[in-house]
Amino acid sequence: MSTVLHRLEQWANESPDAPAQRFKSQGEWKTLTAREYRDRVHHLALFLESRGFDASQVGAILSYNCPQWVHVDLAALLVGGKSAGLYPNSTAKDIQYILNHTEATLLSVQNKEYFQKISGEKGEYSVPDSVSWILVFDGDTSISPKAISYEQALAEGRALAGQPGAKTFADYLAKIDPRAGAFLIYTSGTTGNPKGAMLSHDNLAYTADMAVKYWNLPFARGTMFSFLPLCHIAEKLQCVGAGLTQRYTVNFCSKFENVSSELPEVQPTLLLCVPRLWEKMMEGVMAKVRGGKGAKKKLAEWALAVGARVAQAKYAQRAPSALDALQLKLADKLVLGKVRAALGLGKAEVLASGAAALAPHISTWFRALGLEILEDFGQTESTGVICMTEPGIESAGTVGKPVPGVEFKLAEDGEILTRGRHVFVGYYKDKAATEAALEDGWLHTGDLGEWNDRGQLKIRGRKKEILKTSGGKMIAPLPIEERLKAAEIISQVCMVGDGRKYLSALITLTEGKLAELKERGALSSDAAITSAEVVSQVKVHVDALNAELASFEQIKRFTVLGREFSVQDGEMTPTLKMKRNVIEQRFRGTIDEMYPAE
Repeated sequence: MSTVLHRLEQWANESPDAPAQRFKSQGEWKTLTAREYRDRVHHLALFLESRGFDASQVGAILSYNCPQWVHVDLAALLVGGKSAGLYPNSTAKDIQYILNHTEATLLSVQNKEYFQKISGEKGEYSVPDSVSWILVFDGDTSISPKAISYEQALAEGRALAGQPGAKTFADYLAKIDPRAGAFLIYTSGTTGNPKGAMLSHDNLAYTADMAVKYWNLPFARGTMFSFLPLCHIAEKLQCVGAGLTQRYTVNFCSKFENVSSELPEVQPTLLLCVPRLWEKMMEGVMAKVRGGKGAKKKLAEWALAVGARVAQAKYAQRAPSALDALQLKLADKLVLGKVRAALGLGKAEVLASGAAALAPHISTWFRALGLEILEDFGQTESTGVICMTEPGIESAGTVGKPVPGVEFKLAEDGEILTRGRHVFVGYYKDKAATEAALEDGWLHTGDLGEWNDRGQLKIRGRKKEILKTSGGKMIAPLPIEERLKAAEIISQVCMVGDGRKYLSALITLTEGKLAELKERGALSSDAAITSAEVVSQVKVHVDALNAELASFEQIKRFTVLGREFSVQDGEMTPTLKMKRNVIEQRFRGTIDEMYPAE
């Protein structure tokens, strides 16, 4: 079947009562069946077309994840148009840029709160004139004269479907061009304005098929938990691509703040996270272990140590000792199984990480719990897939191997290039950027890689993030930063030193450590932490790392900040990658102090 819409139609026909989507309403989980899912997309398509929406137009969505988000997204595509999602935590400036760039005629918002994000804190923006109507998911149409409730739109579409000669879902499918641009995904970008990557129906269906086959995902017996932004390729590939391909029940988190409470309620069989969130889970558990007392603390430490030894043996392709194998059963019953359930991973069969490289120490820590995190390396322009790790194969610190069906090569400078059906159509209204990214069909990813001795790819970082010292030495900061982040008190590391004599670093502490310092009154309002005790604790880890590095790679000076980098302050992308240029600008004074002789 050529598109995910074809797959939705077949699912609804073959298993109409299968649970397809679940969402929380007034404290209870509600279910939409495969038939209801298909019918809502169909009825919304009829409604959109009746209001003048056609194949030349774009619909934009500003909302947190919910079934309605997906219904409107797919309905616009069913009509033949395009759909563009906006990050829930987008700035008003970025929202304006995307609405104007797409000339969106339809704007869908979750509620009044999301609608107000458009105008900015000072009310300096308004809805562009191109927007003809605003679809409101929660039904509050008082926000604008152009507002129509989602339920009213459904009702109108349902009435249209009942009229003689009305277009069927199959009628729409027959006119879809699988290779034309459909999904518009705006890259969050660490610099400049977002770029709208156009993905075709074929891009999404093809990559979903590759991922499903490579990881051997079971058919029609899985559940997902959707909480990463649906406007990002990772969640689009999981929730819409794999979800419809494998007929999984998608559970929508009600809001990001509820992830930690709702994930344990759902206990999904497949979970996709970004590295920063896996890291947060690990930090949370370890903070509780360190804060424990007496026999309980010793039991937890023992169980994790047993799990780590068994995992180490497994990934070294050898059997664990008889004693460890026996102890693991007890450790799992008393501790490890309970930790997995508390995290919401009690029924997990496949765990995946995407959007950035996962640090090796995080992979190995989860293995001690009996959980394997598989990595998917790709980017929006490759529909989220280039390389993937294989279950049961030692791959910590790598992103595995190119997936069959993907053409792959490393350029002379180590840049990763790829070609094939997974590569995007191009950037929306940006021919120059498209030509720069694609040469003879080869996508220039901007990521640097190298092979290890097992034939697996290691990511060295972004090409544009390479630091060049005044002495001419070129250093990729990412691998060094990740090694330092393995320290239990360190959360984030941003190395600096481009054009300077030596490298320095801005270092943040874990939430647990910051909370401890705040409780003790050791945190001031200043940006930097100057406590000799804290600085010396961090210095131990910096010195240990420096001892393993060449002199020009070493971190000569560092500053410990009193808070973590955040999305709200513009220092992280919505997928929790550092915006180095923003961080360097914001902490320019602090950085300059680490170079007193310059």
